This record gives sequence, structure tokens and C-alpha cells, in this order.
Amino acid sequence: MLGAAGALCCLAAGTALGSWMRLRRMARLNMLRSALDMINAMRLMLETERLSLPELLEGCADYAGAGDGAEVIRKRFLHTARQLRQEPLEGLFSAYAFACAQSAAVWEQEEEKTALETLFTQLGSGTAAMREQAAAACLRRLKPVCEKAQAEAEKGGRLCMQLGILLGLMAGIALW
Repeated sequence: MLGAAGALCCLAAGTALGSWMRLRRMARLNMLRSALDMINAMRLMLETERLSLPELLEGCADYAGAGDGAEVIRKRFLHTARQLRQEPLEGLFSAYAFACAQSAAVWEQEEEKTALETLFTQLGSGTAAMREQAAAACLRRLKPVCEKAQAEAEKGGRLCMQLGILLGLMAGIALW
């Protein structure tokens, strides 16, 4: 019916669909990697500089990577800092919960939610040394989660690409 050009268009569309699905699977990994980078920067800033919490969060946001997931975690840190500046008596955890509501991530799982909520609960009180320990503990919790997410994203991403190509090829053959 459509000939060779139609078959190639179907193959290209299937490949594009597989690529899009692969990128969506990578969003969680991007978010975790950015969170690790930002929390590592936070730990270093807590060791070397004396910043207020909003300044600390804004400084950490500069270390976010690129991609959908990284943008979500960067926005959360910036929203939290902004909320702390507007409502300083509200508390850090409440500001973070508000920021999570403002920039939700459908791919976020309970493991990283719990680790980040624990971090923001502990950052809200204590000395700079206690805050640095809280950041280090969060890093220890998130590293295995990130490694697991990387393995899942690579395996699932490859599968999505293959299925997209196969779907496009089947549609192209059916419409030829």
C-alpha cells in the first residue's frame, strides 16, 4: 500500500518511539545522579563554608546535571530555598514538602523519597557537623539506589529501543 517510503517512515517512527521511551526510563537515573552531585556539593559546602540554609540549597542547585530528572531535583532545591526565605518559621522539612508538591516526579520511587526526606529533616536542626553527617548518610543511602537504577535503565532502555525498532519494522512490513 505505502511502498518502501512508507515502510521507512514506519521504521523511523518506531525508532523514535523507542528512543523516547528510553529517555523516560533514564529520567530517574538523571535525577539520582543529580541528587548525588548536589548532596556531595552540599557536604563540601557544609565543611568549608558557613552559609544559611537558603544559600546552601541555592548553591547546591548549581550542581544539577541536565535532563528531566535533574531539572526536577534542581527545582525542588530552589523552591525549598525560596519557601524558606518567604516563610522562615515554617521549617526546612515543610518547605521541602511544599517543593515536592510543586515539582512532582512520576518516576520517583520510595527509596529516594525516604532518603531525601530524611536528609531535609536532619538538615533543619543541629550544627554544621551534624548537617554534614546527614548529607554523608544520605549519599551512602542513595549510591546503591543509583547503581541499581543505572543497571535497570541500561537494560530497560536497550529493550525499549529494540521494541520500538521491531514495532516500526512490523508496521512497515504490514503497510507495504
